[in-house]
Parts: sequence; structure tokens; C-alpha cells
Amino acid sequence: MDLTKCLAGLLVAAASCSAVGAPLLTEGFNNVAALPANGWVFLNNSAPPGSTGWFQGQPAFFPAAAGPADSYIAANFNNAAFGGEVSNWLLTPQVVLVNGESLNFSLRLLGEGLLDRVEVYFSDSGASTDVSGDFSFLASFASDVDTGWQDQTLLISGLTAPASGRFGFRYVVDDTSLNGNYIGIDSVSINALPEPATIALVCLGALALRQRKRIRRHWLAAAGLGSLAFAAQAAPQNDGIMTFPHVQVVRQPAPAASPQQGGFMAYKDPVTGQLTNPNAEQAALLTASARTVAPIARQAPPQVARARHGGVSLKLDDRQARYAIARKAADGSITETCEPKPGEQQ
Repeated sequence: MDLTKCLAGLLVAAASCSAVGAPLLTEGFNNVAALPANGWVFLNNSAPPGSTGWFQGQPAFFPAAAGPADSYIAANFNNAAFGGEVSNWLLTPQVVLVNGESLNFSLRLLGEGLLDRVEVYFSDSGASTDVSGDFSFLASFASDVDTGWQDQTLLISGLTAPASGRFGFRYVVDDTSLNGNYIGIDSVSINALPEPATIALVCLGALALRQRKRIRRHWLAAAGLGSLAFAAQAAPQNDGIMTFPHVQVVRQPAPAASPQQGGFMAYKDPVTGQLTNPNAEQAALLTASARTVAPIARQAPPQVARARHGGVSLKLDDRQARYAIARKAADGSITETCEPKPGEQQ
């Protein structure tokens, strides 16, 4: 038998089978209505519940990350009634979980000035849907602007033994009168961990093929010992995450703070309301106030109204309309533009 051909076949078979972890679950959301029949769970715990739950993606908002334009799952602020709190869960089918397995998905938060947030959890309690007790937090993604589609990967760690369970996606909005717009999830997959024995087998085959003209029994023995040593170094740590030799993780230092930019000081007369050059006493007062930590004042939020078609309007008071601009002339004098008065428009 040709030993080279045998090793080549062994290498191809090992690499194609389990050197790359086979997906335990893949879902492209071509038919959201069929998900419950395939083991997915919809659980809308919003208070009070609204008019929508999880639904087929709407290309009018944005197309899918992959596949047909509507092939993603979506949720929006109408998961809760106006002024309510959204807590809408999407649970994957039950799978066997071990440390090092990965959850991969594409996520898009529309935002548009309204805060959207998606949290990800996992449970090692079998088919349980008790999201208040059996699910552990993994990560959170939030934005008040359109993020575009972003690919995310999360790893499982901390399990003491293989366990059966689920992953959970949770759409969260604290107050739908102020926040919440529209989010989409696409291309979900759960990928198995490659077996260390298979990694060692692939390495052995590759080394043997590279030296196919000089194969001897003593060489094969040495190659076998070398790949076993590699497998030992590539074995999972106590928490199950794979590590490999010749890899060093370096924590980058935080960037140094940028130097303060130049500027000038202006004093606003409390009687006339005009900005002027401060005298020595006024400059001292301004310097002292700048160094004092101002308390955070809690102000009433602006009034928000939502149209039936999804538009949002804000009624702003004078705090959002008043401002002043000071300019320093070449002679050192300070001039001020007129600030709007209450009721005036800019």
C-alpha cells in the first residue's frame, strides 16, 4: 500500500469531518412563522404587552444580512404598549452545550435617535423557558443610531460538564414613549468545538505528506510524539477554552489623554445678559466654578408623540432653543450673537 496516499486520504477525511466544528444549529429565518414547530420559543414578557411580537423582517426598514430581503427575524417598539417596557425573548431550540462552543449571529439596531438594546443569554437547564431563573447573561448590544448589520460571536465557558440547554435573545426597551425603534437578527448558528485528537491527526498527516520522500518508521514515531505534544498544548484549559502554542495576548495600554485645546473666557452679565471680557474678579469666579463638580439636575423628558405610521415627534421647550455664541475679535474684545428669546424660532 502507498503510505503517502494513505496519509493523504487520512488528512482529507479528518479535516473534512471534525477539524472545523460542525454547526449544531443553523437558521436563516426564511419563514419566521415556522420557527415554533422547529423548537424555537417566542416569549413576550413586555409590560403591558403591545400589538407585535417577533415577526418576519420588513425590507422597507432594511433588507436581510444574507438571502432574500425579508429573510430575518424582527421586533419593534410595539412589542409593548405606548409608555410600557419591552422584554421580548427569542429562545433557540435545545442543543448540547460544552465550553468553547460558539454562538454566531448577525444583528442590526435601527436606532434613529431612539435607543434599541438586545441582550444575549444562555441556559444549561435543558428545555427550560424560565428566563427569570435559568438563563445567564452573556452580552448586550445597544445603539440609538443605525448600526448596519454586524456579525457577532459569543463563546460558552464556565460549564463543569456538557449540558443541554438553549440560547436566548432579548429585545429590551425601558420606556417606549422615549425609546425603542426596530431591530433585526439574521444568520444564527451554534458551532461545535473541534476535537483535540482530530487536530493532532491533521497535524500528523500534514507533516508526513511534507516529508513523503523520507518516511521511515523512526520518523513517524517522532512525528507522532510531536503531534501528541501539540495536542497537549492545544487541549482545553480548566474552563474548556482552546489555547495554542506560540500565541501571546498583549493588553494594549489606554491611549494618552489629548492635551487641552486653547480657548478664551467670557463673562455673562447677570443684568444685561451680554457676554463681555471678564475682569480679574469675574475671571476668578469663572475659574472656581469650572473646577466645581456641578450636580446632575433631573429634568422632565420632552413630550413624545408617535404617529400610527411609525413617525415620532418631540415637543421641545426653551431649554432646547436657547444658546449664545461668543467671538473674540483681533483687538481682544468679545462680541455675542443674539440668542433666541422664548417663543422665537431659529
